[in-house]
Amino acid sequence: MAFKEVMNLRKTGNSQEAYEMAINDYQQNSDDIWSKRALGWCLFDAIKANASFAHRDEFIAKLSELNALEIPADETMIWNNIIWPINAIVRECSNMQIIPTDFLSTLFDLIQVFPFSKPSKEYSVLLKAFMTIKDKWQRFTEFCDWWGFDNFQDEDYTPEILPNGRKMSISTVEGAYLAYAKQLINKRDKDAISMFIPKMQDLAEKHPEMQYPNYYIGKMLIAQGGTKEETMSYIVPFVRKKQSEFWAWHLLAEALAEDDEKCMACLLRAVHCHTQEQFLVNLYLILADAFKQLKYYADARFYLDKYIKVKEDTQARISYNASAMQKEDWYIASANQKPSYELDYLSISNEVLFADIPETDAVVSFVNKDKKMATIVYGQKKEGFFKFDRYVKKLNIGDILKIRIAEVSSEGYMKINSVRVSKENLSNDYFQKVNGVVSTNMAKTAYFLKTADSNSYYIPAEQAKRMQLNPEDKISALVLYSYNKKRSEWSWSCLKIEVSPSH
Repeated sequence: MAFKEVMNLRKTGNSQEAYEMAINDYQQNSDDIWSKRALGWCLFDAIKANASFAHRDEFIAKLSELNALEIPADETMIWNNIIWPINAIVRECSNMQIIPTDFLSTLFDLIQVFPFSKPSKEYSVLLKAFMTIKDKWQRFTEFCDWWGFDNFQDEDYTPEILPNGRKMSISTVEGAYLAYAKQLINKRDKDAISMFIPKMQDLAEKHPEMQYPNYYIGKMLIAQGGTKEETMSYIVPFVRKKQSEFWAWHLLAEALAEDDEKCMACLLRAVHCHTQEQFLVNLYLILADAFKQLKYYADARFYLDKYIKVKEDTQARISYNASAMQKEDWYIASANQKPSYELDYLSISNEVLFADIPETDAVVSFVNKDKKMATIVYGQKKEGFFKFDRYVKKLNIGDILKIRIAEVSSEGYMKINSVRVSKENLSNDYFQKVNGVVSTNMAKTAYFLKTADSNSYYIPAEQAKRMQLNPEDKISALVLYSYNKKRSEWSWSCLKIEVSPSH
């Protein structure tokens, strides 16, 4: 038995001599565990030395030789250490311009019989190595099935902190589940999707801190043909958190494919997200085709031209569908025409997103059109302000709103979920329509609407001047109980005034 001699030769760098001694000893004592250990470690040295794609044949040969030794599973040091050179060569392959899929498949087929310790740090390293080729290797889901998602360690559920101090955005577990789901969707494997959805749902339920499981549950339900209600129950909460991301709105549009108006609203919301145009290029083509189907040809051409420009600027290939549309009669005829499609996509998409949250009535009391800020009254002595251009294009004083309030600061700044202008009549304890006559003070510096029952409502001086109101003019007005900053008090004032026809 030459175990010690072999180990000494290895330590002094005489790897080839150590290997020759070990294999000679093993051939004479093939059942002896010490002979197997000595040769196993020599093979590890050779595998480590050849862990590069340039030496892939020798790498595979030595791995095969190690496999033939049938070293017991309880020899954990050898099996754990062998993962590191495998990790190195797989990561090298992931950085190659053309991924050597045949080699990776050969490697995977070989290591499937290795009795790796699991769960373990090294076993997780093996998964992370193959995750680097998740989008380029068609057998990634097969690898995951073999690796087993029940073999994660506790630390795999926490985003990793890299040596440079940067924290990964998602954990190993979340990344593996998402990659698995993505490949199933790309393969359109409905049976496999149906089997994986409950596993992803379980992950989402147990780990609500993970951001993306619900997104991929939604994508899988769409690919599988799940019910609209179930699909939306996963997608909507996700999109609420990711309203600034175009791909989130694109997913919601896919879920609403059967509802033309809502689908279009979400697509338009997506392309109006602030992001680089090269990321929106596919959405431009989708919108071009959608507007073509609706016969809004100028709009279709507008988005098709945007698609083509991005492709040309990035020197990317224009799709066959886009090239074909350029030659069609509608495209040629719509040259120099302006887009004409009108849709309040902000209100509609917000309505989709927050339909389950009750709306609150509100009235606009002031608008700063330059800063896109509006002050509203939304209850008895309840006033606040918010930036409205994320929800509607314009607002006017006196507009009646339906709003969903997310939060109101102590200073009155409001975070709003949704806003829409309502055409419904509103009458309550802070907003009414009244009739009466104009009255003034002796100096005619203050104007009021006085009703038959002697109630008085303040008319802003600039409004009275603009409408050339005179005492005893018969008028009707929408009046609002709002906060008067000059007087530091709540009082009634007129928003919109109409002079009676008999005037």
